[in-house]
Amino acid sequence: MTTNPAHQHIEPYSLTLLDAVIAQTPRWIGERVRQVALASLGTTPDGFDEVVTIVEMQTLEEVTAGLVRLLETDVDAQSSNPLHILRSCTHFATETLRRLGVAPVTRDEYETRSMPNDVYALGPLTWRDLGDDVHDAGITWGAWKAATHLSRRRAEGKLDS
Repeated sequence: MTTNPAHQHIEPYSLTLLDAVIAQTPRWIGERVRQVALASLGTTPDGFDEVVTIVEMQTLEEVTAGLVRLLETDVDAQSSNPLHILRSCTHFATETLRRLGVAPVTRDEYETRSMPNDVYALGPLTWRDLGDDVHDAGITWGAWKAATHLSRRRAEGKLDS
């Protein structure tokens, strides 16, 4: 779990998810940018690795801030989800690929409709796209969130036991 004291008040399952996502975000976005650029350009220009490192750090900073805001929010008041935050933080990578002249990729109808600004299909479709640790933490977090929500509704008499 995180050693960041600012995050210690986040629920344990949320904290596990936050830590897993933070650990994998730079690798995930960096690999996606490299894959898309290489597929389109066949090679990468001089200084590309330095640019990708900047994208990784910018993305990590934005993902971390967004996830902390979300995960500090009570589960009943959350209006988004962690995957949505990850999907919305691909704009640094998108702008970098555009500047390099990379053509948008062909996406299926679901991706086009659900992530219209992700023209390079960078965003994760599932937790597994960030790795097994994030997948496991994401599934566990989702189950915890659902159980918390249901137990509260039962306690309020809004659901049958």
